[in-house]
This record gives sequence, structure tokens and C-alpha cells, in this order.
Amino acid sequence: MTQQNPVYLRWRAGRPQPEEERFDNLDAALDAVEARWETLQHQVPQILDHRRILMLSTAEILQLAEEEDEAPSPEPKA
Repeated sequence: MTQQNPVYLRWRAGRPQPEEERFDNLDAALDAVEARWETLQHQVPQILDHRRILMLSTAEILQLAEEEDEAPSPEPKA
């Protein structure tokens, strides 16, 4: 599957209308989710493609976050 740009991060911040932020690519959107996870995890985050069709649901983002937490950290070089 070819990745089309841009992608959108959408979340609910307590208002009827969801908030949305545009990113140049999926990696940038995932980095933003990771950086703001403490807040976003309770606000139903979703990642949408350039047509605003769901790419990653909240459950899938949560799964990615859990996998990140379980990954072993690299050993320091001597």
C-alpha cells in the first residue's frame, strides 16, 4: 500500500467537535501521539489518511503504545 500524504491525528478534547492536527507523514503523526500519550490516551485518538479515512483506530494506537513499552531498551555500549 502506498502512503499518501498528509495524515491527520484526530482526538476528542471534551468538545462535541473533535480536534484535528495535520502531519506530513504517518511517522510524524505517530511521534506526536507518543509525545502526548499521557493526555491523548483518554481522548480517543485516531489517525486518518489524506482522504480522512481511518488508518489507525484508538485500539490499534493503544496496541502500538503497549508494544513500545514492552520493547527491551538497548544495552549501553561499553
